[in-house]
Order: sequence, then C-alpha cells, then structure tokens
Amino acid sequence: MVNIIFRHNGKDTVVQANAGETLLEAANNAGVELFGGCGGAGVCGSCRVNIDSSYINKLEEPSFEEQDLLDAIANGNKNTRLACQVTISDALDGMIVEIP
Repeated sequence: MVNIIFRHNGKDTVVQANAGETLLEAANNAGVELFGGCGGAGVCGSCRVNIDSSYINKLEEPSFEEQDLLDAIANGNKNTRLACQVTISDALDGMIVEIP
C-alpha cells in the first residue's frame, strides 16, 4: 500500500492506495471528493491536481495529449497534472496532492 495525502480546503486526508491505480481512482475509492468529468479519459481537465514539488520528478512524463491540455489549463504551474493520468507507484509513498 502507498500512502497518498490529498489536501483540499486546508484539510489533509491520508489514503492508502494500490500501486497501479490512478490518483483519481484512489481518491474516489477512498471517498475523497475529486471529480473526473470524462471518466478518466484525460480530455476534460476536471481532475486537475497540484503535485508536491519533491515528487513531481518521480511521476511518468505526461503524454502529449495530457501536456496539451495542461498547457491550456495549468496557468504555467509545472506541478499541475491530471489525476486520471497519474499512475501510483511505490516511489510516491507520502506524496501530497492538492486539489484546487
């Protein structure tokens, strides 16, 4: 199990997630309110999150399609990712994910 800390409105919720699932799946499975309007297809941007800067380089690079969408919605924030496109790995244990 991998501990992921979801931060929303100043409240932290620690979620035990499985390696291989996405941040969106982990949040939804744990009852954390994180909307994914396109059902995880990575085309709407509604599951936009900000990743703790000490973990951003531990993530897989965004796909071209995700990066294109992030360029339009992230306002230059290099730590913004789509939760439906980030796959959890053991290296992410303790990561803070801020839900704007």
